[in-house]
Amino acid sequence: MLVSSFVRRQYQLRYRQSFAGFLWAIVPPLASLSVATLVFHEVIGVETGSISYPLFVLAGLAPWSFFQSGLSGGISSIVAQQSMVTRLAFPRAAIPLSILGTGLIDLAITSVLFVVFAIVTGAGIPLTALWAPLLLLVEIVFTAGIVLFGSALNMFVRDVKLAVPLLAQLWLLLTPVMYPLDTVPDRLRPFYLANPMTGLIESFRDVLILGLRPDLELLAPSLIGAVLIFTAGAWYFGVTEPRFADVI
Repeated sequence: MLVSSFVRRQYQLRYRQSFAGFLWAIVPPLASLSVATLVFHEVIGVETGSISYPLFVLAGLAPWSFFQSGLSGGISSIVAQQSMVTRLAFPRAAIPLSILGTGLIDLAITSVLFVVFAIVTGAGIPLTALWAPLLLLVEIVFTAGIVLFGSALNMFVRDVKLAVPLLAQLWLLLTPVMYPLDTVPDRLRPFYLANPMTGLIESFRDVLILGLRPDLELLAPSLIGAVLIFTAGAWYFGVTEPRFADVI
């Protein structure tokens, strides 16, 4: 209940006195989609076979945007709420986790955009899309683990917050969001497959566009990474939380 209250408060504050309001949730993915189509498809010549390139990218961009917004907002969230952390007694984990809640609302809006693209391009939504909530659950656990660990570490090493935008940008380029995994050279493929986000992005495309079930071998690093990182993140956050008010 506490997390949901924070989510409502943050979402109201985000769009307060904004003329476009919730439409701003659509602008970032549309802008990224436009740039990706121009640079990767038109200039570099990346092809996606019979699948529309914008639809191909949007299927990966929607879950990626949730992941990136969680990192950028969640890792700095504890420091950003200094007065609340020092004055009130409550589970501090609710703050970074609420950032994921607002990200889920944005993801829901972006998902509507994906459905529109799928209908317009004639691709439709296959029945295997029912796997998407389970994939999203894996991504939430994975992202929550990083955010809990990062937000706690940022309390003691403020460089973490400054490094997040760069790391997120590099991570995006090293994940097949804007291009197919098939275009990655064989010598680099093992490194890509070890990236937990690779399995998630590819699996989202499989179930949302190709009508395939998730490939468990491809998804294994995502599943294992989600469990290990969430466990480590929750442990580190719990151990360091009593010191937050002293160092903030």
